[in-house]
Amino acid sequence: MRKISIKRKEIVRQAAAFRKTLTKTVGKCEICSASPEKPHRNLHPAMSALCVHEIANGPDRMKALDKPFAVLCLCWKCNSMSVMNKKDWPQSRQLAILLKSRPNDFDLTAFNNLVNPNAPNRITIDEVKEHLED
Repeated sequence: MRKISIKRKEIVRQAAAFRKTLTKTVGKCEICSASPEKPHRNLHPAMSALCVHEIANGPDRMKALDKPFAVLCLCWKCNSMSVMNKKDWPQSRQLAILLKSRPNDFDLTAFNNLVNPNAPNRITIDEVKEHLED
């Protein structure tokens, strides 16, 4: 198993409080509305436990750990099955979920800057709005 650097451990440790607070505040999956109190039917209750999913993933994941404009609160089922399909769940669709669920945390300019400061329009508001009807 690959060793985690001291720097990365510290970043994750610092983000832990934010992430715990977010799951308590949101209280349910932002995609399917499942929660520990209202679990999925016919699935193990652990699949309804909440976690924080980074919309800005891959090489940008570590920068997104504690940014409310770059994360979603999801159940384990949606986090491990739904959003893993990048064709069906591009970042613009995930940002639409954020806009619908937590409009005060939505900041497309900050998200685009986090992922690529040299491409301020890599995702446009029109691309996000296309998914609001989904």
